[in-house]
Amino acid sequence: MRPMAIRPECYACLERLLALTVELATPDGEVRRQAHRAARRLLDRDFGPAAIPARIANRVLPVIHHLSGNADPFGPRKVAATALAARLHRRLAPACGEDLESLLKFAALGNTLDFFRGEAAVTREMLARVEFAIFHGPEFRQALAGPPGLLLYLADNAGEQFFDRPLVAALRRRGWQALYVVKGGPIQNDLTREDLEASGLREPLEPVADTGARTVGLQLDEASPGFRELYAAAQVIVAKGMGHFETMSHLGDRRVWFLLQAKCAPVAQALGVSRNAFVFSRTPPLSPGGQDDYHVPEAENQAAPPVPGLKNPEGET
Repeated sequence: MRPMAIRPECYACLERLLALTVELATPDGEVRRQAHRAARRLLDRDFGPAAIPARIANRVLPVIHHLSGNADPFGPRKVAATALAARLHRRLAPACGEDLESLLKFAALGNTLDFFRGEAAVTREMLARVEFAIFHGPEFRQALAGPPGLLLYLADNAGEQFFDRPLVAALRRRGWQALYVVKGGPIQNDLTREDLEASGLREPLEPVADTGARTVGLQLDEASPGFRELYAAAQVIVAKGMGHFETMSHLGDRRVWFLLQAKCAPVAQALGVSRNAFVFSRTPPLSPGGQDDYHVPEAENQAAPPVPGLKNPEGET
């Protein structure tokens, strides 16, 4: 595994995202043309060998939101994806084992949800057997065996919460203060508090926090001060999906474990797996000369700020 690197084919993917977002944002032809031109200028300006695709999306998408007056273009698609996920969860959950590897596989299965895939394709993927191409489960068990503390579970797409819930519950039963983290507002098809509430799973997954930012993946420089405190204090971080891999794989933060399906060639190449392979991988240390966009405080010396409803290992609030 190596950090995500932008590749020429990322341009076409970002262009496709741009076009889809504009189409979903407004039916007005003139507004569509204006939004597309403005977003395309940003894409052309920012695309380059040192760029991170998800970060480009985080600059382009707000322009479309602003010009169209639509803060959540993917809203209807999130509703449809959540309904599909709920149906498939009811079908698949009875067969899910309760051991850690089975729960990780079940959570990974939820990551097959994707706005570039149709319902039939997602259903086929979810009904297939999950086998990890990379599985750092034994190392994860060792990390969990230590004194439990704060664990951040960074959620990805709307609908995945049905598949995340059993794993989050199991981590809490082990004594970990597992905090389910969603986005601070609508971005693509990523999960927000509102989406969680609409699905009926906000209360079962409480305590829930958000990043305070509307970004694909995680950009700590955009996150709220409160979330940055939580991030600094966490002992373990589970990051779902390719957006988190794109924005965090270069950090060399050994607390971070990526759980995802590698749906595109650049992500698969960075991970050293085949496209559409499932991965549960710990972040490797930075190689000599590696770059780190953020200062990552040492978690061992940080106290977690209080979060309403979050219990410590002794059960106190």
